[in-house]
Amino acid sequence: MTFVRRLAALLCLLFFVIAASVARAQTVSTTTGAINGTVTDTTHAVLPGVTIALSGPAVMGAPTTVTDQNGFFRLPSLAPGDYQLTFELSGFGPVTRAGIHVSLGFTATVSVEMSPGSVAETITVSGASPVVDLQSTNVTTHFDTERLASLPGSRDFWAVVAQTPAVSMSRVDVGGSGALTQQPYTAYGLTSGGGVNRGVVEGIMVNEGAGGGGSDLYYTDYGSFAEIAVNAVGNTAEMPNPGVLSQFITKSGGNTYHGTLYADYENDAMESHNIDASQIAAGVTGSNVLSASDTNRLSTFKDFNADLGGFVARDRMWWYGAYRRTTTGQRYPTLVDDIQDTWVPVGTGKVTYNFSASQKFIGYFQHADKSQPDYLGAIQILGGRTTPAIMHADAVWNSHFPTNVWKVEYNSVLTNALLLEVRGGTYHSVWWRTSKSSAPRVEDTGNNFVSGGVYGINFIRNRPQLNGSLSYSKAGWGGNHNFKVGGEIMRDSVVNPFYGFTSATNALSLFVNGSPSQVYVYQSPSFSQSGVLTDALYVNDTWQLKKRLTLNLGVRWDRQQAFLPAQEGPGGLTFADVGNVITWNNNWGPRIGASYDLTGDAKTLVKASFGQFWLYPGADFASSINPNSATWYRQFRWATDLNRNGVWDPGEEGALLGVSGGAASTALDRDLQNTFTRQVTTYVEREVAANFGVRSGFVWNGRRQVRTTIRADRPFDGYSVPVTIRDPGPDGRAGTSDDGATLTAFNLGAQYVGLAAVNLTTNLPDTANSDYYTWEITATKRETGTWSLLASFAETWSRETNLGGGASFTPNALISTDGGRLVYKTWQAKINASVRLPFDLRVTPIFRHQSGTPFGRTFVATLNYGNATILSEPFSAERTPNINVLDVRSEKAFAVNRSRVVGFFDVYNIFNTNAEQALSVSSGSSFLRPTAITPPRIARVGVKLQW
Repeated sequence: MTFVRRLAALLCLLFFVIAASVARAQTVSTTTGAINGTVTDTTHAVLPGVTIALSGPAVMGAPTTVTDQNGFFRLPSLAPGDYQLTFELSGFGPVTRAGIHVSLGFTATVSVEMSPGSVAETITVSGASPVVDLQSTNVTTHFDTERLASLPGSRDFWAVVAQTPAVSMSRVDVGGSGALTQQPYTAYGLTSGGGVNRGVVEGIMVNEGAGGGGSDLYYTDYGSFAEIAVNAVGNTAEMPNPGVLSQFITKSGGNTYHGTLYADYENDAMESHNIDASQIAAGVTGSNVLSASDTNRLSTFKDFNADLGGFVARDRMWWYGAYRRTTTGQRYPTLVDDIQDTWVPVGTGKVTYNFSASQKFIGYFQHADKSQPDYLGAIQILGGRTTPAIMHADAVWNSHFPTNVWKVEYNSVLTNALLLEVRGGTYHSVWWRTSKSSAPRVEDTGNNFVSGGVYGINFIRNRPQLNGSLSYSKAGWGGNHNFKVGGEIMRDSVVNPFYGFTSATNALSLFVNGSPSQVYVYQSPSFSQSGVLTDALYVNDTWQLKKRLTLNLGVRWDRQQAFLPAQEGPGGLTFADVGNVITWNNNWGPRIGASYDLTGDAKTLVKASFGQFWLYPGADFASSINPNSATWYRQFRWATDLNRNGVWDPGEEGALLGVSGGAASTALDRDLQNTFTRQVTTYVEREVAANFGVRSGFVWNGRRQVRTTIRADRPFDGYSVPVTIRDPGPDGRAGTSDDGATLTAFNLGAQYVGLAAVNLTTNLPDTANSDYYTWEITATKRETGTWSLLASFAETWSRETNLGGGASFTPNALISTDGGRLVYKTWQAKINASVRLPFDLRVTPIFRHQSGTPFGRTFVATLNYGNATILSEPFSAERTPNINVLDVRSEKAFAVNRSRVVGFFDVYNIFNTNAEQALSVSSGSSFLRPTAITPPRIARVGVKLQW
């Protein structure tokens, strides 16, 4: 079915399911919030026919609504911002309610009481905007314009999620040390990547694939957003995935012109040192151009932002534009002879057009282009950008990453109870990486030494998509029902050009602590392609049975069809189109939630939810079963460097250990099912004061039906020959005084050794299931009055599988585990406050405490099928140090004519902690070598101009 036909079918189904009728409803979306409530007189009798006028900076025109026969009103699809409501009815004094704040996905319940007479009563409620959403059972943290503007750090998406309760970062940022690098993070036990989370910019899904670290977003213009909503758990059927739903809404124009200029700067002259002698003794090294004490320091951070918004015609057509350029220079302990310079210019444009009071059109475009001449990463020393591999500038990639996001959106209030939203757009990115050296590639998995050029490879993604929804409500049927029916269609495709090494042998020579081990001989060029088609429908009903009790009932259906276009492999080898590699038609996700107003005053809420969420397979899912592999190679044993030149030469290879690429190397389990996560949440929320709320709750995430790629020619029970291996101890050398105990490992049965590799994508047994249990408490004070606060504590207990795909699918992965599971605990505490002082002064302290990362020491054992990484001790036997970081921003504002100038001064990591954030955990000369050290104290200066 073509893309257009799929869209037509989706819209026809939506209209068929919902019939228009006038009734009460609350309607929010991925880009809006809502206001609803009830109007009564002084005897608490409901008042029908009350006219309600809406006004505010984010309002186009003068929209009004009227209360129904039950005194109920609703104002759906409102952009984030502050609003004012005016209530009028003949025979009653008008009432004005001001300072009502609406956030993304938030329904503000505002009920008023009108008195007989004609005297106007104006009630300013800047201190009384609702903080408890009586309609929702999800857990959301909102970052509005004020909070975003005052948040120091790297000014990116990862700085935002780092402040979100129950989210822990793989690297704690200090003054932009992690800027312009996608950062993996964990929320309620679930780690980013692998189709867990979803990032949505202006309603368009922008995740960079299904796998790979923290690939939840591209590099955006932080200053262009009006609000970011981080929906962590308890999501409705609108969210397909089990993890974090991050929603971004861009600023709009307005009926007045407004703009901002922002600039900040920091460099190493404003920075301390914190690497000490013990860390240098543990293996932190410098080079002839970089001392060991400088390897975790920023060289520079510069950020410039400018935006401007206004109108072409007031209340009819608004426009907004923005530009940002961020530049960083970052030192790494693993990049020993260069500074990693990175720069990203971003341009943004948005147009809003009112066809009428009930119809609106929105157009949006954003372009970013990241350049990074020193992109870190090794090939066989795992870890991606956080690899422990010791590298020089000529051993890493030269990387560029241009991205484009655009959308067009139409929404219409069809009747007082029926809202239509339709949007279409595309996410497009090109990630190309080229080599900077033609020297032969060498990697040592024992001491983490790397030299020589890296191969050239690109990654091109294109994701056109369309989504829409109809919202409708019905009084009666056992209560009041607010229905929302929606769906999406998406074509996600990737092209993966592989150009190989520029060295003559086109090979990777692999050592273990200086001894030859294996060689990977590559074939190039090739142009691997894959994709996935997604069709989805969901229905959600917010059912208010009684005044205090609301149920959220929903179900989502996702259909995913993986495909392989016609493509070309090495040597001109061609592969025909495979339009249907696999289709999942049964990805049903039930959602059940309940919320109860415990005290009846809309201030204390008890809520719970259950949901089943499916992982998004991503366009690269079919790449694991594509005979035209992204990288073609043959893996051989290499025991002797005959001419002792330090690299493999043709003829030195031994037995064939593996093959990547070719028709016989991949297969697909005919009964393959998608991975899902079941989630249960229970929370209590309390509005303890005006604009101040506290919540506490428990979350369980259980990952089931794990899918991965294994070696089908090496079945799990084929590792049946027990052998005794000696733990060589921390030094990695057997026969020394620090040797550990002997362990029982398993060789492959002789009948499986030397077979050609057959990769099988399949579901793993229940041993691969994982469970995560989290308790959280959070306090939130909105930006009103003189102070604001976001404070939280969370603790997670994990039972996580150590069984995986590839080399991890062996009984040797169960050694030193609890029945195949890694059992450990992590925790975190955060305080993000803002205090306004006299004379237009403002102070923003931010404190972050994050527990150290648990780990167990590993060593490499040579078995009859190749090298195996063995866990020598329980996973929680070791832990990196806990991290405590305090940052403070101080601001001074000045009024200049009709503008506002703000100067600010930031200090990051005030106490100059040097806690190691990552260590090399493999036995050998690099064991416990710090690979990521918390950057030292640094200052930043900046200025903002607002008008």
